[in-house]
Amino acid sequence: MEELLGTCTVWAARLNQVPLLFRGRHRYPLALTDARVLLFDRQRRRHQQPDPLLALRYSRLEVLSSRRRIRLYQLVLGAEEDRRFVVEFSHRDRSRAQELEAQISSAREDAMR
Repeated sequence: MEELLGTCTVWAARLNQVPLLFRGRHRYPLALTDARVLLFDRQRRRHQQPDPLLALRYSRLEVLSSRRRIRLYQLVLGAEEDRRFVVEFSHRDRSRAQELEAQISSAREDAMR
């Protein structure tokens, strides 16, 4: 059973050939567990059980870059099959971004051993 470490709402977008400046970012609920990161669709109806849009184990993710901005903490993440996406945390959720970055780094170090 997974343990919930924290939740927050982030700005996120999938990266492809279109530059990030022109990509449409949207707000999504994000949950961090001890085993994986979950990104959910914006809930349109209150009584629906949302399925995650993204549910990846930390060992399957890679931090390609991280940037601290005045108002945002931006992580560019890579996953299998050359999927890349950007996740931006608000200033008040910066600790969640750092926690996610640490979990990914820790899982990748464990996989290398």
